[in-house]
Amino acid sequence: MKIIIFGLGLIGGSIAKSLSSSNNHEILAFDIDKSSIRNAIDNKSISGSLNALDDLGNAEFKDSLIIISTPPNVSIEVLQSLHFLFNSSVTITDTTSTKNPLNKSLQKLNFPKNIIFSHPVAGSHLSGEINSVSGLFEGKSTVLSYHDSAELMHINRVTSFWELLGSKVTVLDAELHDQIFAYTSHLPHVVAYALLNTLKGLDKDDLAIFSGGGLGEFLRLVSSSPEMWTDIFSMNEKNISFAIEELIKNLNLLKGQIANEPQILRDLLIELKDFKESNY
Repeated sequence: MKIIIFGLGLIGGSIAKSLSSSNNHEILAFDIDKSSIRNAIDNKSISGSLNALDDLGNAEFKDSLIIISTPPNVSIEVLQSLHFLFNSSVTITDTTSTKNPLNKSLQKLNFPKNIIFSHPVAGSHLSGEINSVSGLFEGKSTVLSYHDSAELMHINRVTSFWELLGSKVTVLDAELHDQIFAYTSHLPHVVAYALLNTLKGLDKDDLAIFSGGGLGEFLRLVSSSPEMWTDIFSMNEKNISFAIEELIKNLNLLKGQIANEPQILRDLLIELKDFKESNY
């Protein structure tokens, strides 16, 4: 089967490297960054590049799998540019962490039957093909979202693809997906940016020498792609705003207990420690 990857960044590049040892697939890629294409060809993670989108309409691409692995706003543009493949034997999926905007764009197109959304819950604060690695998805979760009109053949093709990479596949409604990940993924990035902005506002030199490894590990999130996270924050703004309000409420709760109620604070910290160790 031909697999065409749009975007050879961290995720797209890692997909290619994870598949490079398979003899059952021909891996092609499309990326405006020609150095990423050259790197991928040199390390043999892809066999070649796609010259033009229109080529995907050729008979040789029948029953192939297209993976859109670009920033969220670009993913919508790429998806819409593939309109000539809608309801065909070609399966189209993506890797973004926001689904509602993609889903709304499909609503205007009468929900093509061959589009299955994917969100591999794997990654790094690093970006680019140069930082991609084989085995990135091994043992990780991948969440699928799709409309009721999606054909079983395409659902099975995408499911089998992620299972081949070692992922554990689950299914979520697109709206619920964005609500959940606003808390579990997007909010931690908001907090990291806010914390670093707070430290920056102290205007003190060499604060790093007075911090432990935990601070650096948490702040690594800020090294993620600003372009990608600008897209994610803006495209999931409503859910993230709710999550921030909940966080503010809990910060105020802790603030009050720190100031006035040390015994209640201790009980809360014990409760939260037990919850964390049981769930994360």
